Amino acid sequence: MIALEQNDLNTMADENLASLKKEVEYGIGTPDPDDIIESATRRFWGMTSGQRFLLALMVFLNVAVLGLFFLLASGRLDVPIP
Repeated sequence: MIALEQNDLNTMADENLASLKKEVEYGIGTPDPDDIIESATRRFWGMTSGQRFLLALMVFLNVAVLGLFFLLASGRLDVPIP
């Protein structure tokens, strides 16, 4: 393991500060105006409203079908077959 001296640590800190100053000068890490406009649209889990509706519809139908199956399997619901 290489032991670092205090001079090495100071040099590394100065280099890190210099690179951070360059990032600020070039605008790295600052939000783009296009990104701000994109994030203003309403999204939940990255889906549009139509996609959320279809997902909710599929979950509802799964619950309804499974509930009906369990009611039939447990005998609490009888199918009126003539």
